[in-house]
Order: sequence, then structure tokens, then C-alpha cells
Amino acid sequence: MIRKVALVPNTGKSGALRCASRVAQILGNSGIECYAEPSRAEMFAALGGGVMPIELDALFKSCDAAIVFGGDGTVLSVAKRAAEADVPIIGVNFGHVGYITELEESEVDMLSRLATGDFRLEKRMMLDVSISKAGKQLFFSHAFNEAAITRGIITRLADFSVSCDGNLVSNYRADGLIIATPTGSTAYSMAAGGPVIDPSVEVIATTPVCSHSLELARSLVFGPNSVIKVNIPSARRAEAVLTVDGRAYFRINDNEVSVTVTKSQKYVSLIRLKNVPFATTLFKKFGVGNQG
Repeated sequence: MIRKVALVPNTGKSGALRCASRVAQILGNSGIECYAEPSRAEMFAALGGGVMPIELDALFKSCDAAIVFGGDGTVLSVAKRAAEADVPIIGVNFGHVGYITELEESEVDMLSRLATGDFRLEKRMMLDVSISKAGKQLFFSHAFNEAAITRGIITRLADFSVSCDGNLVSNYRADGLIIATPTGSTAYSMAAGGPVIDPSVEVIATTPVCSHSLELARSLVFGPNSVIKVNIPSARRAEAVLTVDGRAYFRINDNEVSVTVTKSQKYVSLIRLKNVPFATTLFKKFGVGNQG
């Protein structure tokens, strides 16, 4: 059962804060205490209160679960912090697709079930993404969706050398390379022509972006224990940029650095209140299989 919940509304989304305030009342009536970071707690106070302030650094560690009000981008921004604290999350959709979110605004009454434990947890794998040079780590981040290495502002193709477990897989000349989790397979990776992967399967998928090659210029899927390493021979003459989940980034302008991607020991735990098959989610969110 859940007794303390962190409320994380994207205040830039119309209606998200008001919905979160309503949820605070629903949960309060079920005996659940609600918390938010101080600036948002003040906003809740203006709508009737019921939400106590906790500094952001302690918010997730102090709660049993987090409820996110926003789109997939908002969920991504919360997911990694929640995973570090081993706190499950659930999303209420105020975005466009809402692939990672569980509920629509009209369904928030279902959240009262958190008080009785009437839900299940779905674990989603993450990636560990690091950049190193001569054995020294220069950058590290977890990825819930993907790590994307793309050419910089100069409109020149970048060179990518990809290896798996120390064995060369392929050399690409392309606009970029995406390394995705199953969850991220329906995001940037899918837009670049990558495979759609059931999130219950633990694999790592690589997809080149606009590859100028006829040889193995397609997506590859590796086992979860694989060590994927990417070198960028062209980095010195044409800068590349590593972006993780569309947020954390690192500029690569040295051809002696390498990007290493492995399965993380950390997982994102998603709270599920509905039993919706993966195929149904694809149909609903993306129109897959809709012929008319």
C-alpha cells in the first residue's frame, strides 16, 4: 500500500495543476499524504491546499510513489530521478501521445486504488551511457528512452564506428546514431525507421539516422548484456553531440573519445492500474493497424 505520494505537475500544461489539485483531494480522502516541491506546493495552496512541501532533493526519497501530470517528456524528466530513489511512478496524460502515461484526466478517480494496493508494477529497463577518453570518464547519464549521437551544426555527415563486446559491427556515415531501450523504441528510434519493441523484452537497439551506406545501413538489436561502444572518427573535423532522452547532452569534438552504452542496473517502475496489451497501446497511441 502507498501512504505518501509526490505530485509532479507540468505547470506549463493547461489543466495539469488543477487536475493534480483534484487528485490531492482524492488521495487525501483515501488516507494518502501528498507532497510537492515548495514552489509547486504554493501553487497547490492557491487551489485549496492539501499538499505539503518537501525540497526536491528529498521529495522522491520521502515518498512511496510519484504521480506525474504532463506528457511523455515530463515523465522522462521525472523517471530517472524516481528510479534513483527506487520509487514507482504513474503518469496522467496532458501531452500529445502519452505513450508512457497510464491515465487520462477523466480517469484519475482510479488513483484511489493506490491506498489499497490494487495495482501492479511494470519494470522498464534503462541504459547507462558514458563518454570516456584514455580511461577517464567525461560524462555519465541514465537513459530511459535513448542515447542519440548526431552531427553538430555543420551540415556534414558524421562517421560512426560501432562495436559490440569488443567486436566491430559496422561503420556508418550518417546524420546520427540512436541507441534505444524497448521503451524508447517508439520515440526517436521509431521516427528514424527503427524497430518497435515490446517493453517486456530487454534488448538494446541501434538505428542509424539517414545513413549514406548500402552496407548494413539498418537497425540492429542486441542482447541486454551487450556492451555497445561507439567511436566517432570524424569528431575532430566535424563536432558531434550526444543527447540523452532529449535533455542531457555532451559535445564531442575529439576523435579519441568513445561512447559506451550498457543495460543499467536501475529500472523505472511504472504503476499500472489497467491491463492493456502492448498491441492495443500501439493501436490507441499511434494508430498501428488502423486501416480505415
